[in-house]
Formats: sequence, structure tokens, C-alpha cells
Amino acid sequence: MEDVARREAIEEAGLIVKRTKPVLSFLASPGGTSERSSIMVGEVDATTASGIHGLADENEDIRVHVVSREQAYQWVEEGKIDNAASVIALQWLQLHHQALKNEWA
Repeated sequence: MEDVARREAIEEAGLIVKRTKPVLSFLASPGGTSERSSIMVGEVDATTASGIHGLADENEDIRVHVVSREQAYQWVEEGKIDNAASVIALQWLQLHHQALKNEWA
């Protein structure tokens, strides 16, 4: 899973992940499928994040946005971020960012 997270970070955001940590997994559609999605957190140098990324053969057109945690939380509250994986990941970060900061200090 860590290799996939590192590869996707490069492919979709042009970022090298320094450290990773598994966060959680969740059922994509309980009762409808047994498929689980996994979320990891990774440490990156966000000052290098910009541009449009993704694979042309997968028709990806991914624009990178760098915002503060607080702005991301606000976007969840406003419904601007509304996909389940992103909302779950940001809620996890809101609850655990201080512990993660201490762990990675």
C-alpha cells in the first residue's frame, strides 16, 4: 500500500513522499460491496506542489491546490470538498494532526 501511495503522489501531484503512515480503511458501499478503500497520510514538501498532473493515457487532468488545514476543513464544511475519501481523510487529520506532528517531529 505504501508503494502505491508514493507512486500516486508522484503521478497525481508531482510530489515525493518522505514518510507515510496508514490511517484507516473503510467500506466503499456497505451492504453493496465488500470493497474497501484505504487512506494514508504522507509527509511532503508542499512548497514544490503546483501544476497539472496525471497520466494522459488515463485521461487524468489533476490540478494541484495547496491550502492550509483550516482552509481544507472550511471547504468540507461548505461542501466544496464533497467526495467521501477526502472528507474522511480530512476529518481524520482534524482529529489527529497534533499527534502526527509530535510523532514526526
